[in-house]
Amino acid sequence: MASQVYVISANNVTPPFSGIACDVYGNQCQYVGSGTSFPHLFTLTPQFNTAPALLFKIIDSVGCEVSEIIYCQPGEDFSTKKQFQTFDYFFFMSGDQYDFQ
Repeated sequence: MASQVYVISANNVTPPFSGIACDVYGNQCQYVGSGTSFPHLFTLTPQFNTAPALLFKIIDSVGCEVSEIIYCQPGEDFSTKKQFQTFDYFFFMSGDQYDFQ
């Protein structure tokens, strides 16, 4: 897994907001930062260094939560940043696009 998640934008998020990273089941959650505007870079805690996937959440100032599961592909360089935009599409730094279901 990457050591950072770069959020380009998120619809209907009222700043300030917090980033939370969890395992894919929503357990072992860790606070990974906060922000007031997008784009925003979140640095993950070391527990996610070898994780094949994670659940990333943004919780805004009115308590609304948006989340997506982020998967890493086999053989991928895990040291690179991952990006996603509007929680609809996930873009790897390689340019590959993955639609969220």
